[in-house]
Amino acid sequence: MSGEPHLAGKAAVVTGAGKGIDKSIALAFAKAGADLAICARSESDLAAIQTEIEAHGQRCFAKPADLGDATQAEAFCDDTRAAFGHVDIIVNNAGAYLERGAFEASDPDLWWRTMEVNLRGPYLVIRHLLAGMRNGGKIINLNSGKGYSAGANSSAYHSSKAALRMMTEGLANELWPRDIDVNTLIPGPNATETFDNPAPGAERMPEEILALGKEALPKGLPPWERVKHPDEVAALALQMATQPVGGPTGQVFSLARRPL
Repeated sequence: MSGEPHLAGKAAVVTGAGKGIDKSIALAFAKAGADLAICARSESDLAAIQTEIEAHGQRCFAKPADLGDATQAEAFCDDTRAAFGHVDIIVNNAGAYLERGAFEASDPDLWWRTMEVNLRGPYLVIRHLLAGMRNGGKIINLNSGKGYSAGANSSAYHSSKAALRMMTEGLANELWPRDIDVNTLIPGPNATETFDNPAPGAERMPEEILALGKEALPKGLPPWERVKHPDEVAALALQMATQPVGGPTGQVFSLARRPL
């Protein structure tokens, strides 16, 4: 029926869902009729969003997990399969930006920890859930423009996101026979903890709001770029998750207002 939610009967996994972008994505999916399996490191954040999801009449499995830890990642996936029996959508957003300095002065532990969270985390989640994923499913990996350019400093983050980009494209090729679409979502500058963004719609953020987080804005942010609201990212993620079988795969969906 055309009036039914777009994701009715679907089971979606959203990582890093305690706050920010993926909280908005999880709630958008719940409103569209999906049941949710969510994880984050904060148990209190998860409990709050679980209550919101269930208020929409959807089932929600929530488990604290550090996806940089292989044991915790596998346990979350095992428990998700036990809760729902299958998976239709995976959204990988849990990430870390831990080592921002020059390569020569970088902390080796923080450098590799960034790789573990940003690359091994999505790898493990997909790897452990793939056998239980129904044909025609969707995998959405959130990435960054930093995965498309070398930049200077923050080499761990750039490297982890570049590797995630290649993994996404390779998976799209491998999973084509199962009609599982694997795509990248790039939010661009976003109003998470750093920004106090008003409702979507304003072309530019007011200068007094931008001043709250100038250090976190990308270097050289052009005047035509603006900070996005997490709900804008959720709307794009919902569009990607509801594409028909045979839709785009191996593609990049971006809210950035500049070349990657």
